[in-house]
Amino acid sequence: MSKQLFLFSSKVRLLCIGVIALTMFQRSYAIRKYCTTKLGLRLYDGRGKEKIPVRAVDNLRPFLSFYTCGPTVYDSAHIGHASCYVRLDIIQRILRHHFRLPLVTAMNVTDIDDKIIIRANERNVSWEELARHYEVEFWRDLNRLNVKMPDVKLRVTEHIPAIALFVQTLVDKGFAYGTSDGSIYFETSQYERYGKLQKVIIDQPSATTGEKRHPSDFALWKASKPGEPFWTTNFGNGRPGWHIECSTMASHIFGNRVDFHAGGLDLRFPHHENEETQSCCYHDVPDWVVHWIHTGQLHLEGQTHKMSKSLQNTVSIAELLEQYNADEFRMLCLLSHYRSVIEFGPESMTTARNVLRKFESFFSDSKAYIDGLKPVSFNASSASLLEKMVETQSTIQRVLENDFNTASSIQALSDLVSSVRKAINDPERQDNPNSSPLIGASNVGAVLAATEYVRGQLLTYGLQSMDSSHHLQSKGAQTDNSLERVIEALVTTRSEIRQQAINTKDKQLFRVCDQLRECLMKSSSVEVKDHGKTSSWTFRKV
Repeated sequence: MSKQLFLFSSKVRLLCIGVIALTMFQRSYAIRKYCTTKLGLRLYDGRGKEKIPVRAVDNLRPFLSFYTCGPTVYDSAHIGHASCYVRLDIIQRILRHHFRLPLVTAMNVTDIDDKIIIRANERNVSWEELARHYEVEFWRDLNRLNVKMPDVKLRVTEHIPAIALFVQTLVDKGFAYGTSDGSIYFETSQYERYGKLQKVIIDQPSATTGEKRHPSDFALWKASKPGEPFWTTNFGNGRPGWHIECSTMASHIFGNRVDFHAGGLDLRFPHHENEETQSCCYHDVPDWVVHWIHTGQLHLEGQTHKMSKSLQNTVSIAELLEQYNADEFRMLCLLSHYRSVIEFGPESMTTARNVLRKFESFFSDSKAYIDGLKPVSFNASSASLLEKMVETQSTIQRVLENDFNTASSIQALSDLVSSVRKAINDPERQDNPNSSPLIGASNVGAVLAATEYVRGQLLTYGLQSMDSSHHLQSKGAQTDNSLERVIEALVTTRSEIRQQAINTKDKQLFRVCDQLRECLMKSSSVEVKDHGKTSSWTFRKV
């Protein structure tokens, strides 16, 4: 590709990003004003080992850039990868929906690498075929995990001319040098601030002629080897080094400042350190990335090391979703801080599942109360419940501002749910079938407000099963009205049998009712709940 054609394609790409940004700007002046004057969000900064305020949008650029290091597509993604991308998806959703920040997101796919070449040779397929296969699988896995797709997807092989120009610029500026085999290395000793993200000791120069000058120097361009794919440049045939790829692609989209740059903790060094170093030198800026976001690793229960293909302790995303659903795994991520280790196993997943079921049960109870099916009095004033909701909102605002403390926000929502359920469930009145409903309109309004607040907050985190219509949608054929009518008839008939059992105290009839309820749950995932003289039902994903 000629330099002129490359520059033209760059302008087209930047024009597309500009359109996205302009659209956000036109519809979000009020949001910009909110962000620049009231944003209290603080994020952990690995350079100073402290939490610092988030720099919001400004008048020069009405959006915030968010770049995520994507996968090297030589094999199936595992749940260690999933935990990183789900956590980052949660963070992006919070930034967008809770703090109302206009994000433009990008993620790369490394589709040329030593691992890809080796795996392709092992399977006797082309490296392009192998990379495309696992790239398609990766995006499909993210979609199944309900991870929102990035605004811009980037492939390394589609940015070779830009990478070559980036490398040449670093050579021209005196930050890089060539070796005898035609490779090009960045000379770390030429950058005084090398080691921003992790302290690094620059060793003495190597005495070996034609090799790296310092052990810490890293490859910008790898000279071609016989039988391997290569691209032709002014400085020789070869392919990019790992770190230069992300620097080039992120710079190609976002320029000399990236507001958020994210990835797993294992990428902090050397990948992100080297990205920051070469990008600062290329752009002549003191700092290229404003906020680095590193997610903690995932360990299997009972192990102390991260999940890794080399350790043969991986669980693929496909295997995960055979046993658990996407929301259960997302709840596992929410119940820990994004920078902490996640313990994955039966115990932790059972905890996540139980937390989800508590919220699902709450929505069922709340709907029954609002629909007038619960023959109970309201054991709290509307004012006290609304006061509890305001307190919860304040707590969630505070903990999310404190470096995205989602675990504390889930706890606050759980406490609110417990308060509402306590108010609408009176065991003594539940046991009395002759009690009459004493539901006031103001009480119903308070319960409805609290319910929708909890639901909205959980949906903000990407828990799609919290949507009131999700269960019906997820059942496909079960959304058919005729099936709903059959279930409604069964539940109504069961309620009549149960009322007869209550009147006659017939234990056999009670057993029949229990058997019908269990049968509906096992066969069709229909959960039946009794409320005095009446019953309600809902689809439940198990």
